[in-house]
Amino acid sequence: MAAIMVIREAGVLFRGNNLINVKYHDTSERIDRDIRSALFTAIIDFVESAFSSNTMKYLGGEKYIIAFAEDNISSLDTKIPESFYTYIIIDKQKKMEKYFIKVIHPLLKKVASKFKSTYNGKYLSEISQFLNFRVELDKIFGCSTKTIDQKFKSTF
Repeated sequence: MAAIMVIREAGVLFRGNNLINVKYHDTSERIDRDIRSALFTAIIDFVESAFSSNTMKYLGGEKYIIAFAEDNISSLDTKIPESFYTYIIIDKQKKMEKYFIKVIHPLLKKVASKFKSTYNGKYLSEISQFLNFRVELDKIFGCSTKTIDQKFKSTF
């Protein structure tokens, strides 16, 4: 039987700040936005230091996996492209390595590509401009943000 992915949360990080954060399902207690961004940045730094893969980063816990993909973008306030990260939090599943390569990595790269094509060269410190990007995330992820129960209920 194929794995059913449920995206719990998705977002975009830049300069240690969470530019976009969409929670489809709660994964924990409410955590301060700045603390959460710092935690994600620390996780990325740890994964980069501990593992050799620079194209796909992920870290798993008992219940969830946090997956990141890196790309570069230019902000209006600097001409040098800087790293930004797209991320998702999903339920942990068996055989995650293949699943990351075939499903998750392409999704994260699609988010990064859309974000970059929309915001490259703009002033990225104005967070309110990213509110509409949630619609793009919803389009990219489709029904992957719904649980099995939600998918079942929507068919009737």
